[in-house]
Amino acid sequence: MRALISVYNKDGLDKLCKTLDSAECDIYSTGGTLDYIKNLGINVISVEELTGQKEFLGGRVKTLHPKIHGAILADTENPKHLSDLKIFNITPFDFVINNLYPFEEVLQNPDSSPEEIIENIDIGGPSMLRAAAKNFSKVAVLVDPKDYELFLEKFVKKEIDEKYRKKLATKVFKITSDYDKKIFNYFNNDIIQNIPDSINIKQYKIKDLRYGENPHQSSGLFTNNNQGVANAKLLHGKEMSYLNYLDADAAFVASNAFPEKCVSIVKHTNTCGLSYQTNQLEAYKRALKGDPISAFGGIVGLNSELELETALEISKTFYDVIIAPSFSKPAFEILKKKKNIRLLSSNFTNEKYEFRTINGGMLFQEKDNDLDLSSNWNFVTKIKPSEDLIENLNFSFQSTKFIKSNAIVITEDNSILGIGSGQPNRINSVNLALTRAKNHITSNSILASDAFFPFPDSIDIAAKNNIKTIIQPGGSIKDKEVIERADSYKISMIFTNRRHFSH
Repeated sequence: MRALISVYNKDGLDKLCKTLDSAECDIYSTGGTLDYIKNLGINVISVEELTGQKEFLGGRVKTLHPKIHGAILADTENPKHLSDLKIFNITPFDFVINNLYPFEEVLQNPDSSPEEIIENIDIGGPSMLRAAAKNFSKVAVLVDPKDYELFLEKFVKKEIDEKYRKKLATKVFKITSDYDKKIFNYFNNDIIQNIPDSINIKQYKIKDLRYGENPHQSSGLFTNNNQGVANAKLLHGKEMSYLNYLDADAAFVASNAFPEKCVSIVKHTNTCGLSYQTNQLEAYKRALKGDPISAFGGIVGLNSELELETALEISKTFYDVIIAPSFSKPAFEILKKKKNIRLLSSNFTNEKYEFRTINGGMLFQEKDNDLDLSSNWNFVTKIKPSEDLIENLNFSFQSTKFIKSNAIVITEDNSILGIGSGQPNRINSVNLALTRAKNHITSNSILASDAFFPFPDSIDIAAKNNIKTIIQPGGSIKDKEVIERADSYKISMIFTNRRHFSH
């Protein structure tokens, strides 16, 4: 028997190789896998010895060779194939064990360079896997370490039949298909930047939920990967509901949109509290300050591990869900004492698109993920903001993404002081935001609007409440009047030339 082993994920490889070796199976391997197997004290043969060709192009070419693929693809019941094997001195493989470079993992790492992403597009791996899967009648192929245990059980009992090999092959085509789709999406999203002509959406149900937005509506949770809030781990508390997931997602997205220690507080998918600071406890306190009344029964989202001091402060208020990348052990011990709280750990995945169903169809759009670069802003009033205010201005305008339109946000020191959301006219939102923030407004407070001001009346109200800086997209036919009104109050105003509607 002969096995070809070349894997990135080496989980379970020890037992697999030892079992194959004890059955006197010849093992062939490449690169890091070769070294790994050697270190187990197992005799392993280099693919280079088999092909007579050293790997080159920095390892891009190792297994792309007729002696490898001929040994994988040969039908040993086909006389022509047998003749070719004899001519080229090729002995077939019985087993191919391979898994792929972590393209998606590298892609989701914000520190990955374009070169690293491209280098993690596996070529030889999918080629070997698909070849072995095509020839499943003669070759058993393993792509998932989770399958090793059953494989070894069947191997020892000599029960690796064609039906089982076909099952393994089916998994290969599923995994390589998904892998190629992720690569396609990367190229399509990053380079073509257009909306596709057709959309094929395939999601797999994780679980049924008790009900939807209301008890008479059935609902379920679906995913097509293992990332993000949909795949979060419930560490404590009763099962998540449909609305819990919606709000937890809103909280986690908001907190992960900013650097350092960011904390968001969400109620009914509106971010009523948001702050980022170098100190997590301070960020939480400032987020709570934004609207402590609405915070009751809400969702807290964090972009860093929940710390003990923050947990102690959080425990003073009733929350439905806390979602964070992880919880320190002392923080978890504090919060799990509260029976009615759900503690959720999740990684964050930066989704590029979103979908909404409408009667008879579906809407598709890019998510509002782009950063607002100050280089694109226009400083339109006579008084300009100071240079050290740029970071706070950026936070203020970015935070409008997480408030339902018409959205007005009052901020200071990278923290929300008050919001006005979901109003049918902008002046109502201005009044709401200023009312909520009135006890905290200083001359350093910023008023941000997700869209332009259609009339200068909102500027009058802002001036009466001591607002000295306003940031908004601009673009109204009344822009000139709005600017003139700001100048009359000695208010500095910035046009970002981009809006952040969220309906």
